[in-house]
Amino acid sequence: MSGDELEVLLIEDNPGDVRLIEEFLREPVGATAQEGSNGARSAPSLRHADSLTAGLELLDDRDVDVVLLDLGLPESQGLETLETVLERAAHTPIVVLTGLKDESVGLQAVEQGAQEYLVKDELTSVLLQRSIRYAIERQNRERRLAHQHEQLAALNNLNAVVRDINEALVRESRHDDIEQLVCDRLVASDSYLFAWVGALDHNSKEITVRAKAGVGSYLDDVTITADDSETATGPTGRAIRTQEMQVAQDIKTNPDYEHWRERALEYGFESSAAIPIAHDGLMYGVLNVYAERPHAFEGQEYEVIRQLGEIVGHATAALDRKVALMSDDVTEVRFQVEKMLQQQGVSEIPDGSITIDRVIPIGGDSYLAYGVVDEAVVDSFRNLVEQISHFESLKIINEGIGSVQFELNLERPPIISTLAAQGSYVKEATIESGDLNLVVHLPPSAEVRRVSEAVREAYPDAEVVAQRQTTRRDRSAQQVQTAVSEDLTERQRAVLETAYLAGFFNWPRDSSGEEVAESLGVSAPTFHQHVRIGLSKLLGALFSDAPEDERDR
Repeated sequence: MSGDELEVLLIEDNPGDVRLIEEFLREPVGATAQEGSNGARSAPSLRHADSLTAGLELLDDRDVDVVLLDLGLPESQGLETLETVLERAAHTPIVVLTGLKDESVGLQAVEQGAQEYLVKDELTSVLLQRSIRYAIERQNRERRLAHQHEQLAALNNLNAVVRDINEALVRESRHDDIEQLVCDRLVASDSYLFAWVGALDHNSKEITVRAKAGVGSYLDDVTITADDSETATGPTGRAIRTQEMQVAQDIKTNPDYEHWRERALEYGFESSAAIPIAHDGLMYGVLNVYAERPHAFEGQEYEVIRQLGEIVGHATAALDRKVALMSDDVTEVRFQVEKMLQQQGVSEIPDGSITIDRVIPIGGDSYLAYGVVDEAVVDSFRNLVEQISHFESLKIINEGIGSVQFELNLERPPIISTLAAQGSYVKEATIESGDLNLVVHLPPSAEVRRVSEAVREAYPDAEVVAQRQTTRRDRSAQQVQTAVSEDLTERQRAVLETAYLAGFFNWPRDSSGEEVAESLGVSAPTFHQHVRIGLSKLLGALFSDAPEDERDR
């Protein structure tokens, strides 16, 4: 339709009937006749085919707003004609034209999918034009209702899938299993035809497939990239580049889908979504979902499936952290950032060494860092805390000979949360003569490139000065490792570690319970409750011979 002009396709073999319908469509009726040229709707544009074959070719050639269909064509008779047109133009309203003796056939045609039937000998301009517009309005209303029903059913299915995935993710222990699980669950629902997870190959810039479910051959010989080429214009490439969900609501008309359109339509795909799998700014891959419904990813369905990327990203990050905690084998990478303090605009550079050897998350973007500083530069360190934006406060825990133990409160420090999302952590950070030296530990499965990118995002001048595989010393019995990684909550672990490093367990104590509670931002009774529960779990794991499931009761 162009503006208010209707595109009408007439499939009729009788020249006299064709001329009559042309005249009826040209005649102004209703508001058109009363308002004159200023308020009139333009006459419908009529395209004519004198056979069913010619009519089907016109339908393939362009979209029309309505079809006027004679059921008495030479090559096709009766309801068979209607069935053929409906198969080719299921979403186009059809008005059938019959003779007086075929009125019962007209009623059957409406039952089988036509919007209206008209008896040729009873036609008038008003009746014809009104029937055409009513047929279009009814078809549009039915289409909207069907779309709303499909969306509601898809949303119910998707919510059930997300609940199922949430429960299943707890049991998975490998990245591959997590991604395959998500694809399988989505396709097992009635809402989606195909799902796959891809990741960017940073060397070739191509998206490689890591998991898939559904019509598995769709991706054969298909190239998708995240560079500047035409194979990067689709939702997947844009999702990788922007790290935001991208959708193609109508693959038939979406200009960005041109490179893949023919293949996608061949498999019955009408819309698709590419959802970044990410957590704390780190992108693990992209989840792609395809539906046979146009405009499938709208409203609540859009929001739920977008959140699915966050859920999978969180599960992947949690798995990385668990692997890092349980594994004795680590990759150690050493970074150096020359003149880091000078770049931060620090006026007085401490003439000594400041070393942080433990960082503990205490909620949100807040952390407590513990370490030692040369006794001679404690005052310079205090001044430094005033000048570095993410240094919040400094507390001296214990003064020794030549060195001082400290607790440093950090707010939104660079790289720490990003590294944690990858299962990595800062083993040691040393500031000396303005230079920053970092020792980062990664689980064997982590990519050094990702960690390097995270460090350089915070410190552009950072350089890798050493890299090696190493084994952490055995810190405890296997039972205690299990208790720390699985039995303790994150809060209990943070409280125990903070209390230990703050000297709460020393005798005499370096920090009281009230002081540690204040550092953690909790009340003293809450702190003592976490300590008692956490110690009970650790001691139970160390000394009890009971199986884990009994100890949890």
